[in-house]
Amino acid sequence: MLMKSVKVFVVAVACMFSVNSFAGLITDVETFGNGKRLNQFHEFSWTHNILDQGFTFGSAESASIEIAFRDDQKKFLKDGFEFATIQIGFLDFEDGAWLANPTVSWFGDLGISSLARLNSNGTLFVEVTSTLGDFYIDRSILSVVTKNVSVSESGALMLFGLGLFGLGVMRRKVQA
Repeated sequence: MLMKSVKVFVVAVACMFSVNSFAGLITDVETFGNGKRLNQFHEFSWTHNILDQGFTFGSAESASIEIAFRDDQKKFLKDGFEFATIQIGFLDFEDGAWLANPTVSWFGDLGISSLARLNSNGTLFVEVTSTLGDFYIDRSILSVVTKNVSVSESGALMLFGLGLFGLGVMRRKVQA
């Protein structure tokens, strides 16, 4: 009986701590209408802003970005070879990529410097340059995993009360 009570107590404590350990996900999508066409040597830049989605400064633990490319169906040179440079944040060779044949989505995780900048001001600068050939950019999706998602005080108290009620019911069952 004592072991059963200890198990119930451990489960109740674990449930209380799990309320505060949820991670949140903030997703910011930038779309460019029918696509932004980039001709050779042209560049296009945009900024992801997650401040209007409840972001708290310093709460980003990790982030990733996906950029959807589409081919313009015109062949550049004979083999259709095209080349794009993706710059995320500052040009520090930690984030971004040099992408050959940008005709599908590109996915990348943010490095330390871009994540620090995102934590400091809630924005992320992205620039794509067509180094060779031409293509379209359809959209950019920034996904940010944050810590300490705020749970309303009334909701937390309701969960705590429900846990205490459950412990009381379990205790009565054990005594009966």
